[in-house]
Amino acid sequence: MKSLEKKLFEKLAKKGWFTVAKIVCRFQLFSKKHLSEKQFDQYLTTLGPREVTLKLKNKTERQKRKLTSFNQDNLRKPTKKLKIAILLSGQPRSLENCIDSLQRFFYGHDVSYFCHSWQGQVLPKQLALLGKYQLVETESPDFSEYEYEAIKTFGIKKFGDGTKVPYVSPNVFPMWFGVQKAFQSIEEHNQKADDFDLICRMRYDNFWIGQFDCEDKILAENEVMIDHNYNGYGGYGDQFAIGKPQAMKIYCNLYDWLVTEFLKGESSERCFPEVMLKDYMTFSGLKVIQENFGLRLLRPEFVGLSAHKIPLRSHKASSERNANMAKYLAEKYPEFV
Repeated sequence: MKSLEKKLFEKLAKKGWFTVAKIVCRFQLFSKKHLSEKQFDQYLTTLGPREVTLKLKNKTERQKRKLTSFNQDNLRKPTKKLKIAILLSGQPRSLENCIDSLQRFFYGHDVSYFCHSWQGQVLPKQLALLGKYQLVETESPDFSEYEYEAIKTFGIKKFGDGTKVPYVSPNVFPMWFGVQKAFQSIEEHNQKADDFDLICRMRYDNFWIGQFDCEDKILAENEVMIDHNYNGYGGYGDQFAIGKPQAMKIYCNLYDWLVTEFLKGESSERCFPEVMLKDYMTFSGLKVIQENFGLRLLRPEFVGLSAHKIPLRSHKASSERNANMAKYLAEKYPEFV
C-alpha cells in the first residue's frame, strides 16, 4: 500500500470516520483491477469479505484463502495438520465469548492449551470449554522495585486534562511474567516445547475474524509471526505471536530482559509496549513476519457485535486504563505526582 494511502486510513481510523473509510475503499475497488496484499488486507478489514469478494475481480491465491477464512459462514481446512501449543495469559475477561472464534481460528489442527492465571482469577469451568488444557496458578509477585525504577528512569506523562501516568506502564511486568509462566508450564506438565510444531502466545480476550493460515510461509527457527492489527508507534502488537519452539522460547522470556537490560536503558518517552517488544526482538535476533488474521480484542462493551463490526480500538477502555493508572500512581508513588 502506498504510504499516502496508508496514512489516510490510519487518520480515518484514529478519528473514527469508518463510513468515510468505507467510501474510500469502495472507490478504490471500483477503479482497480488488482490489489496489493497490503491494500487487500486494509479493504478486507474495512468492508468485510462479502463485499470484497463481489467487487474484486482478480484475486491472488492468498486473497482467495483470506476471503474464505474471514467469511464466518465458512471453515477452511488446512492442507497440513499441525501440533500447536497455545499459551493463554492475562485477564480472563470475555473468555467465554472468544472460545468459538479461537476454536475456529485453529480449526483442523491438534491444539493443547497451557493457561496462566493468578490464584483465584480463572474459574476452571471457563477453561473447560477449551477442551485439552493445563492450568498453572501463581501468586502475584511484588513488582514494586521494578515499577519504581521504571518511573524514576522514564518519568511521567501528563495529559491535557491533568491526568498523570507513568511512561512505562506497571502492567507490563505482570503481563510478561504471566507469558513466561505459561511457556514454562509446558514442561511443568511433563511435556516438551520441542514436541510441538508451533507455539502460540495470546490473550484470553483475543477474538478472531479469520483463521490461522501460514501455508505460503515456512517459519525459520528465528522467526515469529504476529498479527499487525495492533501495531503502533513504530512497534509490534504484543497480543499474539506464533512460531517454532526455539523462537517462542526467546519471545516468551521477554520478562527477564525487561527487569534487567530494559531498566538499565536511557530515559525515553518512546517506551510504549509496542516499541518495547520491537526493541527486545531486535536485541534477541528474532525476525518478524506480519500477517492479518483479523485479530480483535473483545472488550466487554463489544460482546454481542457481529465479527466484522468489532472495532479495533476502545476509547472507553483507554480512558478507564489511564484513570486507573493515575489513581495507582497517586496512591502508591505520590512522590512522583
